Amino acid sequence: NMTDQFSALAILSNHDIDERQHALDTFYGEWKQDNQVVEKWLNIQATSSIPNTLNKVKNLMQHEAFSMNNPNKVRSLIGRFCMGNTVQFHAADGSGYQFLADNVIELDKKNPQIAARLVQAMIQWRRHDKSRQALMKQQLERIKEQETVSKDVFEIVSRSLEE
Repeated sequence: NMTDQFSALAILSNHDIDERQHALDTFYGEWKQDNQVVEKWLNIQATSSIPNTLNKVKNLMQHEAFSMNNPNKVRSLIGRFCMGNTVQFHAADGSGYQFLADNVIELDKKNPQIAARLVQAMIQWRRHDKSRQALMKQQLERIKEQETVSKDVFEIVSRSLEE
């Protein structure tokens, strides 16, 4: 059944082995007609602990199962990576923060509420080490400086930077 398949897939998704991608593709092929299951499928890939997860998330943004116009898909992939994958999102090089900022800037133009929700993954920047603080703050400043930043996003980012 789907629950058993999904449980096994969730475990396998954290192992960088050849069978991983085959299992993900097979699961998607069987369940792609069910949007909620597809959202779970995106979610487990976004929260994977394997080192190249950010690249996988970027690739999944081009997949037929994903749409930036669908808030549930955005939350399932981008949101879960940024809020549910602390190891990969908080990579020392700041790539997770840049990824989030890029997507907040893009989403803010069409769905400010989703953008505002996503940016919250960085508002607690003071809780991290100095290096990550600087990287997060840099991306928050970049978001704040956008000419077209929405009121929703501007308020959250500004408050975070002022505190």
